[in-house]
Amino acid sequence: MPDFQSIHTDYGLQRMAAAEAAGEPINITEIAVGDGNGNPVEITQDQTTLVRERFRAAVNRVYRDPERDNKYTAELVIPATEGGFTLREIGLFDDQGGLFVVGNLPETYKPVAAEGAFADTIVRFEFLVTNATVVTLQIDPNVAVASQSWIINNITMATLLPGGTTGQVAKKASNADGDIIWSDPGEFNITVDTLEETQTLAAGQTQIDLAVCTTRGLAVYIEGVRINMGAGLAEWAVNPADEDTSLILGKSWPAGSKVLLVQNNPAGSAAPPLERDKNLADVPDKAAGRNHLGVYSKAESDLLCPPGTLAYWPGTTAPSGWLKRNGAAVSRVAYARLFAVLGTRFGAGDGFNTFNLPDDRGEFIRGLDDGRGVDTGRVLGSWQADEFKSHAHPFSAAQAIGGYTDNGGAPDQRVMVSETNTGNAGGAETRPRNRAYLAIIKF
Repeated sequence: MPDFQSIHTDYGLQRMAAAEAAGEPINITEIAVGDGNGNPVEITQDQTTLVRERFRAAVNRVYRDPERDNKYTAELVIPATEGGFTLREIGLFDDQGGLFVVGNLPETYKPVAAEGAFADTIVRFEFLVTNATVVTLQIDPNVAVASQSWIINNITMATLLPGGTTGQVAKKASNADGDIIWSDPGEFNITVDTLEETQTLAAGQTQIDLAVCTTRGLAVYIEGVRINMGAGLAEWAVNPADEDTSLILGKSWPAGSKVLLVQNNPAGSAAPPLERDKNLADVPDKAAGRNHLGVYSKAESDLLCPPGTLAYWPGTTAPSGWLKRNGAAVSRVAYARLFAVLGTRFGAGDGFNTFNLPDDRGEFIRGLDDGRGVDTGRVLGSWQADEFKSHAHPFSAAQAIGGYTDNGGAPDQRVMVSETNTGNAGGAETRPRNRAYLAIIKF
């Protein structure tokens, strides 16, 4: 038996049999390598995992042998950033997470950068299948890694810049990427290469003497952040004692800070424009900028309609930024600003995670008395039932019982009063004329 081999696991054999029977091919998705717990590895067919896995990644490539249809090679790229272990075992995993093929490897140590020797490592793993249609070659192109040898053999100047004749140079035909034409050198403006040098600051150091660049058109970056040319603490200026090759920092930086000096950088020593990845965080005067644009800040916008503002809406659902005033229990975290205003005035929810909104469905709103003396005894947010104000319904009638009136000889006239009962009138409630809208509250 050879010292190093690859075999299908029991799981892999079962998957191949099922794939042939059902006509559903297997997709190989991941490769893992291990160190065998520090010992040589004897692989077995009943394995479901590696002895000790140290690195796993998506398959970089799976390709078929051109001379043998059922023979495949799977490729794994271990980047230079990974290492510090010895490769002794390897496993191939399918799209269901099962160990499809397992193998052992010659002991190979993968170093890390701190050890002074590092590089990408490519491991190619050969295996056989029972039928060429069992395995698919579905690889995500977004995770594929090109090896250095592939780049050297395939990415050449002939493929990158085809065409042209001896003595001609390439120039941009438009601002579109890759849109170039070949022309004679006399048709071009002279361009200047960008020069760079890197230095490391010592404790208390403010003077930098240049070895490659000059101060003309110089851009200075400390720990990746560009500092302007000027006289401020976070800026730099030309050293009067040597204006071409020396500069003075406005302040000292921590020992070990990396300085990148770039000459002929676009914009040179001019003040830098806004950087795209700062998302306007580097605007020098944000208030002035908003004033010029005529826009409010977030704090100003919140003042225009602060959390807890009550309103009415001519729709059946609340607009963005608002909730229905329907007494619902809502999250104290998701609606923290509203909770800061309402607290548990309208209900404590579950007493921990939620609180209740006011329930103003079908209600009229009345202003808080606030010491006026019209609606005394009320507290903010309290509910009040309907009520009639105390009143009377008086009436009069001529009444004469047991007497008579001299009516010039006319017969006696007596006015009798009979008791009259009055019935109920009106609807189920007392209300003014009104119109119904959805009650909402700002959160």
